[in-house]
Amino acid sequence: MNSRERMIAAINHETLDRVPTDIWATPEVWQKLKEHFGQDADIYELLHIDGMAHVGPKYIGPPLPAVSEDETVDYWGIRTKKVAYCAGTYNEMSFRPLSDDQTIDDLEQYKWPTADWFDYSEMRAAAEIAHQKQIVMCGYMALFFQHNKLRGLKESLVDPFLRPEFTRHLLNRISACV
Repeated sequence: MNSRERMIAAINHETLDRVPTDIWATPEVWQKLKEHFGQDADIYELLHIDGMAHVGPKYIGPPLPAVSEDETVDYWGIRTKKVAYCAGTYNEMSFRPLSDDQTIDDLEQYKWPTADWFDYSEMRAAAEIAHQKQIVMCGYMALFFQHNKLRGLKESLVDPFLRPEFTRHLLNRISACV
């Protein structure tokens, strides 16, 4: 049973040869695995990791704002900044575009992403190639996590209690974008 067959069997509640696996590791972990197994080693194969192939559209929307060399910004306007720790460097949230919003009108002033900001023309071909070995994941969304990234952890925990209508509106707007 190959990785794709194993994942599909699990989804369909069929008998498996083993439990399907995946890995989401930091660059430092990948580097240590390459040092251990060799730079050209297929870590997925060696560790029997099934994983999922990720396929997505190309961003063609409005130009993203300029950021410093150690920062990134995505089409939501969320910024991350590289922060060094003893074990490595990680991207930490440095700007949440809706952190100060208090009203539904504030939310409506935000430039919400739209489907027109993406080119989907190459996705099918990429998915067909990836699907030969793995199941294919096209995008990822977790509403609370996106709320958290746009507002901040404290606000995303407090909003539902203090501003339930605001929260409902925000989640509906996030859902409409994905």
